[in-house]
Amino acid sequence: MATLIATQDPTRTDPDSTITLVFEGRSAFGIDQWAYVPFDVPPGVHRIDVRTSHDRFSVLGVARNVLDLGVFGPAGHDVGNAAGFRGWSGGARAGFSLSSVDATPGYLAGPIDPGRWTLALGPVVLNPLGMGWHAEVKLHRGPPPPSDRIRKCAPDTATTRGSGWYRGDLHVHTVHSDGSCELDETVARASAAGLDFIVSTEHNTSSANREWAGVADGLLVVSGEEVTTRHGHWLAVGLPPDGWVDWRYGPRDGVFARYVCQVRSDGGLVVAAHPSVPLPGSLWEFGFCGVDAMEVWNGRWNVDDEMSLRTWLRLLRNGRRITAVGSSDSHGHHQPVGRPHTVVHAEQFAPGALVDALRFGRCYLAESCAVTVSLTAVADDETAGPGETLVLSDGAEVTITGAVRAAPHTTAAIITDTGCVARATIDGSGVGVVEWTGTAADVRFALIEVRHASRMRMRPMLALTNPVWMERASNADQLDSQPKADNRHHERQRHGAQPDAGELDETRPHVPANDSAPQQIGE
Repeated sequence: MATLIATQDPTRTDPDSTITLVFEGRSAFGIDQWAYVPFDVPPGVHRIDVRTSHDRFSVLGVARNVLDLGVFGPAGHDVGNAAGFRGWSGGARAGFSLSSVDATPGYLAGPIDPGRWTLALGPVVLNPLGMGWHAEVKLHRGPPPPSDRIRKCAPDTATTRGSGWYRGDLHVHTVHSDGSCELDETVARASAAGLDFIVSTEHNTSSANREWAGVADGLLVVSGEEVTTRHGHWLAVGLPPDGWVDWRYGPRDGVFARYVCQVRSDGGLVVAAHPSVPLPGSLWEFGFCGVDAMEVWNGRWNVDDEMSLRTWLRLLRNGRRITAVGSSDSHGHHQPVGRPHTVVHAEQFAPGALVDALRFGRCYLAESCAVTVSLTAVADDETAGPGETLVLSDGAEVTITGAVRAAPHTTAAIITDTGCVARATIDGSGVGVVEWTGTAADVRFALIEVRHASRMRMRPMLALTNPVWMERASNADQLDSQPKADNRHHERQRHGAQPDAGELDETRPHVPANDSAPQQIGE
């Protein structure tokens, strides 16, 4: 419910006047709600300023009332309306300024077209008695600024580097959402951490993606977004710089599949972010049928990551080929960029090639850029690594080898669909190897995890690979007389395929009900 109090007549014709509109409203208890406040912008307005306030309330000093804030232009504010979207700052800001030549971070500079604009408010109300809020909109008239000052959308920049391993942080925030660092500061932090690339993932806005080209300074910045719904967060990785994904829906609305298809059609990747965080709005509720990857490791390793890891292992054991990724989710200096990060083997150092490699699981997760891990599976004179499939003749032996560097005083383990099959202690040199040999009937996949030494039952992760998959020749769909290594790319394509939109079951539980209990790993 909102009430308009106009402190100046919007129809006044003074070309240099400022129109002030005041809105007041009250929202009920709850977090999954939206309030839309329309206001009319007459011709001649060159800048919009908005300021808001709301009733303060907290629960034990941990959770509090929030008034999320955004704005849509005359094209409309219906769900999915990218043409109408002009910015979002969530609860990170109490106001914004918008014109054709500049805008508050999180908002899109552009023409101030006359017509009906709409404030989009997301009240997070923890007080059972509700929350009052106040919004003031100032419409500044005057001559429009020169059109040559209007910023242009900056494309992602690819380099000429070829096939290799590249280190990247897939989840980073700046002042364009709720982070504290400027873009150039974030670039410097990523470069100092030894990263080759980062993914720009601001909450529900594309504003940063349009600005990186001027400050990247040799660091590749891949456009993305953290789609921050009230039912879990997900990363859209590899969007066009002006791409945008809406967030105003839940599993019951039946539209998640539409946005999955939108991101994939743009060449992007769908990643469930910190899916096990036990907080309202953060815990993942959309199921994993429609996602390409899981952020198994988010920031400093803790119990949430342990739960995500076990969920991921259950999915693997049930045949679901879903990529694990790790990222810092950095919001400032207290969360170091690149700790952890994902090390990707791509055919080319370019956004599209990196996304393709992530989709197929050609990557591993590392706590820092000092750590290096390799995983190989060898059988019948063929070799495969993370994200690849090794086709085995019946009865063939397969040898799994994991090699680790810069991992002093840790334990390296080989994990298969049957559990932990081999473990090795890495001494102070930080260099070690773990190896296991079995048969085609013994294993469907294998991966490496490396954990710090600790007296705690839950030992912190240092590195984790995605699995190499084994498939028996008698079960393979397509085998010919060519060497199996020649079929490896086809196998990756075949097993990397994801369901079409019509196949996505948004009500599917996180893990199939008939799955066995998770293995006790790294203990």
